[in-house]
Amino acid sequence: MTQYCRYCNNLVCGDTNYCTAKSQEISDSAVKRPNKCHDFEFNSMDALGENEKGYQPREPKQKQCDGQMSLF
Repeated sequence: MTQYCRYCNNLVCGDTNYCTAKSQEISDSAVKRPNKCHDFEFNSMDALGENEKGYQPREPKQKQCDGQMSLF
């Protein structure tokens, strides 16, 4: 699963974005980027309120369709 600060329980949004685990402010662009934070706690709701449906992971793509030959 890809980690985003916007789907973390440690993020507090208001006038600025604040991470309670790291005790620092985070810019809007950094909140939307994927990261590898060790303090990540998943929350399916979007903290910024841009995605009303919440986090929905992508379906993994199949490498090859059934019945189709590989050229390589």
